[in-house]
Amino acid sequence: MSFPKLAKVSEPDVEIVRANVRPALCNKLICAAQCRYGDRILDVGHGTGESLIVLLSLPADQRPSAITGITSLPAHYHRSRTRVDRLLSSLPHSSPQVDLYLGDAVCQHPQIAHPFDPSSLTSFDRILALDCAYHFNTRFDFLRQGYSKLAPGGRIALADICFEAKMLRSRRVWFLSSVFRLMPKHNIVSAEEYVTQMRDIGYVDVKLEDITGEVFPGFVRFLKSRGMGWRFFGSVVDWYSKAGARFVIVSGCRRKVF
Repeated sequence: MSFPKLAKVSEPDVEIVRANVRPALCNKLICAAQCRYGDRILDVGHGTGESLIVLLSLPADQRPSAITGITSLPAHYHRSRTRVDRLLSSLPHSSPQVDLYLGDAVCQHPQIAHPFDPSSLTSFDRILALDCAYHFNTRFDFLRQGYSKLAPGGRIALADICFEAKMLRSRRVWFLSSVFRLMPKHNIVSAEEYVTQMRDIGYVDVKLEDITGEVFPGFVRFLKSRGMGWRFFGSVVDWYSKAGARFVIVSGCRRKVF
């Protein structure tokens, strides 16, 4: 999950936690997106670059030909740029082309450089969003814009959060959106509604895998072992789970043109 700005939690601490939880999720996402050698991949919300590093570190016969990334925080953008440049300098000359953008996941202003710029002819074979789409304003707009930029037969995959349908009207879920404001109200949907939204946009072969049991319990234990600030965040994650939050891998495809 994404990390709030907690007191007495340094950026190096954040990177240690991310390094322990994100690579495994990234590999699941790569599998769900059915990434292949030579793909043009868009990595949205890559934070300080863990998922970019995983993609660049794939075996040579599985590596994409081009990686585009976008993240919204300047510090994360610059940290990612440094990490990517360092790794690229150690790879052979056949390394992927990497273009990084600073901006929101959803393209709001076409005059600002963005992978989803409607005037751009660029398309992607795969779009990845690792543990971030529940923050987007809104997720539906992101999925819609992503669909327009997928090449025919291309696939999008997200590691994301939805909720048990029976919990959507509960007070706990209301607190998440109205009091804690941990995610926009429009992003609080059930698994069934999530799949329906993707199909309504036009995605086919939509798949949703619930991996809550693989993520939340171990993540909470790990966070609580890191110290006071992280212990508090671990309690927040635990609260999410008790509010009916489900951690899922969701993917869908743009129909091929014959």
